[in-house]
Amino acid sequence: MSFHFRKDFLIIIGLCGLASIAQAQIYECKDAQGRKIMASRCPAGSTLVKEVEITPVANGLGAQPTTKKPTQSLWAKEIEFKERQKQKEEQEARERDKRRADDEKCYQDKKRLITLENGLPIIVRENAQGEPIFMEDEKRQEEIKKINQKLKSCRDN
Repeated sequence: MSFHFRKDFLIIIGLCGLASIAQAQIYECKDAQGRKIMASRCPAGSTLVKEVEITPVANGLGAQPTTKKPTQSLWAKEIEFKERQKQKEEQEARERDKRRADDEKCYQDKKRLITLENGLPIIVRENAQGEPIFMEDEKRQEEIKKINQKLKSCRDN
């Protein structure tokens, strides 16, 4: 019986020793030159700044234990997925609408170019009597150059 008592007593003493190590205190002190000192006791000639509590770490290497990010529920992940999917579809719709608008502009420019190149008379404005004033040849050539420049950016020239 005495053997078990001694064994239990030694285990209790050992655990108390470990607990005191785990609850160790560190003090932040400043010496006469203003340098910071971290120690278990402030050295002579230094002043105590604050007491720093040390918490034991799980891995025992002095590094903080890694904290896992809380996992999202399946429902929250589903909502995020659907939101990303919706944003992607909206972006694709905007791009599709922009392509269509660009295609329409190119189509109108091509029609205008054909009209200008065929030499058909184009009314620019009317004079005070209401008679039409037609586009001059120099202006027609300038317009053809401008439209040809615009058509270079079209997808299917």
